[in-house]
Amino acid sequence: MTGVRRFFGLLALLGFVLSLIAHLASLTGFDVAAKYPYVWGLHVGIFVVFFPFVLMSRKTLGRKPSFAQIRERFPLWVVAAGAIIFAYAMLNFLLFGLRTEGGSPSTHDGKFVLEEHGRFIRELSPAEYTSLKANEVRGFSGHWLVFYYIPFAYFMFYREPARQGQGDAFGSSGQKKI
Repeated sequence: MTGVRRFFGLLALLGFVLSLIAHLASLTGFDVAAKYPYVWGLHVGIFVVFFPFVLMSRKTLGRKPSFAQIRERFPLWVVAAGAIIFAYAMLNFLLFGLRTEGGSPSTHDGKFVLEEHGRFIRELSPAEYTSLKANEVRGFSGHWLVFYYIPFAYFMFYREPARQGQGDAFGSSGQKKI
C-alpha cells in the first residue's frame, strides 16, 4: 500500500468514526451541532477523501465496475459491511424524512417552527425543536457514514486483480506446473 493510499484511507477512517459518533449522539436526541458546530465540517471533509477515491478508482476499477469486480477485489467482509452501511443510510434517510415532515426546524418571531423552504408547516414546542435539530445531524451523518466508508474501504482494502500466468508454481489443481 502506498503512502498516499494509506493517508487517505486513515483520513477516511477518521471521518467515518467521527461521523459515527455524531450519528449515535444524535440518535439519543442530543443536538450535536448546537454543542459542537464544527460537526458540519464533516460534510466538507467528505470531498477531501471522496474526490481522490473517484480519481484513483477510475484508473483501477473503471467508470462502472460490476458487483463481481468489487467482490473480487475486496475482502467479503468489507463488501458486506459496505452493503449494510448503505442499506442503513437509506433507511435512516427515510426515517429522517418522515420525522421532519419534509421540513426544517427554525425560529421566527421568537417561536419555534417547522417550515419547508419558507412555507410554514406548524409550530414546535422547545423539546420538539431540540429533537428536530438533533435529527438534522442524524440525517446528514447517516450519509456521511457511506461517503467516508467507501473511500476508507478502497484505500485500505483494494486488491489488484490476479494477473494471468503469474502466481505460484502450482496451478488451480494444486499440481506443480512444469
